[in-house]
Amino acid sequence: MNSALKKILVFVAVLLLPYVVISQNDAKLSIFNYNPLIYNPAYAGAADGLNIAGIYSTQWYGFDGAPKTQYLSADTKLPYQKIGLGLSLYHDVIGPAREYNIEGNFAYYLDLNYKYKLALGLKSGLNSYKVDINQLEVYQPGEDVFNSGFANQLSLVMGLGVNLYSDKFFIGISIPNVLASKYYNADNSTVLSKRKSNYYLNTGYRFELRRDVSLTPAALIRVTEGAPVSVLTSLNLNWYEKYIASLNFDYNSSVGLLFGVRLFDNFKVGYSYDQSITKFSRYNNGTHTFLLTYTLLNENSEKCSCKIY
Repeated sequence: MNSALKKILVFVAVLLLPYVVISQNDAKLSIFNYNPLIYNPAYAGAADGLNIAGIYSTQWYGFDGAPKTQYLSADTKLPYQKIGLGLSLYHDVIGPAREYNIEGNFAYYLDLNYKYKLALGLKSGLNSYKVDINQLEVYQPGEDVFNSGFANQLSLVMGLGVNLYSDKFFIGISIPNVLASKYYNADNSTVLSKRKSNYYLNTGYRFELRRDVSLTPAALIRVTEGAPVSVLTSLNLNWYEKYIASLNFDYNSSVGLLFGVRLFDNFKVGYSYDQSITKFSRYNNGTHTFLLTYTLLNENSEKCSCKIY
């Protein structure tokens, strides 16, 4: 990106900052099937065993201030119990904004009949959000939002979700944080950001192409007041529990591919590349995401159809 264009984009971002941050959203990744605890606590224990997932993503590679996200989660379903427990850690950086989350997740499983099960989930944790205005090139220093260096605030996270599933179908509804938060500058004189509740619906259906080969179309829909509806879709292939692949599509935003392989008995590694399909693609080199998972199933495990890897 040439220096003139970079200055123009920074100038526009600074002008819009007081308005853009008002509709702050949760970060989203195209490989949403691999970090479900971030948006639905009812997934705790969905693998019916111990499951650990780590994700690193750098979006809009080559663009100054582009988002970078790290995610780590561990969850398990207690053997011979109807209880799932999980812990998720999340770190997201975009421009001058930095966010940390630590969350505990609890799920209780109910057998509705011989075919369907229902998981009820609760989430609780803490969110740390910081905006460092000093990282910006300020062209209008008289604006109130720039008067006090930075904002740093700790707030409570409370979320809930449900997940209905069978051996082939799943559908979940969730609110990762029902609490609205306001983020102020250092002297509490200006509201820099407001966090609104995000509502998620995720669903999918697994088709058995042959023994140990399955294809699962899945979708994640996010609704937030004052923001466009976000629709992520994926087409996921699981080949003999050894190879995973998916075609990922973010409506009107990006398209990408993921490929993963089982290196050892319980370890899988994966890589995803997403390319913008808007005019913004001229100014970035796509999104790169790296994935590492470890899964140790319970004896006679009956994992949720949503666990497609």
